[in-house]
Amino acid sequence: MASFGAKLRFVATAGVGFFADGYLNLTIGLVVPILGYLYFQDDKVPSVDSDIMKGGLSLGMVVGQLLFGILSDVCGRHTVYGKELLLTIFGTLLVVLLPWNGMSAQSVTAWVAIFRVVTGVGIGADYPLSSSLAAEKSPFGSRAIQVLTVFSNIGLGNISASIVFLILLKAFKGAIANNISHLEWVWRLLLGIGIVPALFTLYARLTITETTPYKQYVCDDAAGQKRTFKKQWEEFREYFSHWQHAKVLFATSASWFLYDIAYYGINLNQSIILTRIGYAKGATPWITLYHTAVGNIIIQVAGYLPGFYVGIFLPDCIGRVRQQFWTSIMVCILYAIWAGISTQSANTPTAGLMVIFALSQFLMTVGPNCTTFLLPAEVFPTRVRGTAHGISAASGKCGAILTAFAFGTVEDAIGLEGVLGLFSGIMLLTALVTLLIPETKNHTLEGIENNGLYRTSGAVTDLPNSSCITYVNVEAGNGEAKTSFGDDQVKKLAV
Repeated sequence: MASFGAKLRFVATAGVGFFADGYLNLTIGLVVPILGYLYFQDDKVPSVDSDIMKGGLSLGMVVGQLLFGILSDVCGRHTVYGKELLLTIFGTLLVVLLPWNGMSAQSVTAWVAIFRVVTGVGIGADYPLSSSLAAEKSPFGSRAIQVLTVFSNIGLGNISASIVFLILLKAFKGAIANNISHLEWVWRLLLGIGIVPALFTLYARLTITETTPYKQYVCDDAAGQKRTFKKQWEEFREYFSHWQHAKVLFATSASWFLYDIAYYGINLNQSIILTRIGYAKGATPWITLYHTAVGNIIIQVAGYLPGFYVGIFLPDCIGRVRQQFWTSIMVCILYAIWAGISTQSANTPTAGLMVIFALSQFLMTVGPNCTTFLLPAEVFPTRVRGTAHGISAASGKCGAILTAFAFGTVEDAIGLEGVLGLFSGIMLLTALVTLLIPETKNHTLEGIENNGLYRTSGAVTDLPNSSCITYVNVEAGNGEAKTSFGDDQVKKLAV
């Protein structure tokens, strides 16, 4: 059993990747308006260019989630961990090193987008890797608490980005008033500071030990066992050839996809939304950016960050599925109300719009933001956990890509109230899809490994502790045990 200090160190080591995710995801929404003042005509980045720069990170994340999800199941968690952080650091540094002079607006868009893709590969890889490690390591509290404590660092990254942005604006206020080109220092420092914590935990990630469930149920490379991509594909195909399993992968993927459309539609465009509701307007570029930073902090403190910490404890109280279903329904209702009071004829005060914005952020975070990450880390067995979580997370990022590239165009066409109405319907679909996912509350990893979420009869005992590809799959209700074994033999199987 790991000591309390070791558990705490793991949570800090794994959490840094999500801190970088939250920080670097939010900053692009803050950086794009600055690039408009520095490189684009009329001091504004066109919708298409803005969408390309914002969507680049999500494109890379899809690649990272799929690729590293598979690698974590084939090569082991400890073999791959840390490499993703190197990609995150490298990609962000190259964005920061955008040439100062001689860059056209189109070149700036291309440079930022390309290296944000590289950054995204690293950040995306962290999802299946850290979720699997957090679920399989000795828990800091319960399994859900450990997984979500690691994940909650996204919230810290978000608010840290807004605070750093505010400090940098204050520090360069005089210089920006004399020459707006000093905004160059603001956006470059803003991005660069975000990777400093990652540098301090890189060694800890690269030297992390393998998890006990992976060694027990999948492959122990220390014992000379080897796992191939071919074997991983065979086991993945065999497990998901059963509808009861495939249905769950569809549900975790679809709910994450739908949720991220609404989630990233709001969070990647907070500066636009704050402007539309009357908060981020100013007589000068500095005042506009300052109001945007303050507005972001208000929303995060009032709704976003508390949602993470409340959401950590709810899964063990009410269950994961209920948490995701009911909060999605409540957000659906709130977005419908927000759409109604955002029309010009409503004349709703800015304070009222800010309140409903903050409340919706709280419910989004306390519910599906937590559970879409937690459920794929629990509901699948160890041999496919990384791959299935990577597929689910990549589906979510496809939703983020869709909203990143389409938000500006759609918002121009139907207005903010139309977009909010669309998001309301999407959150209703999220709630309905959630009902296809089995509840993992009170289920151990051992029980999930042996198909305990689905089995209605039968039992499995004395599974071998050191088989590279040993598992037992008991179909619900038919009393038949289907097995697939490596070279080691099962000592005893009772159905």
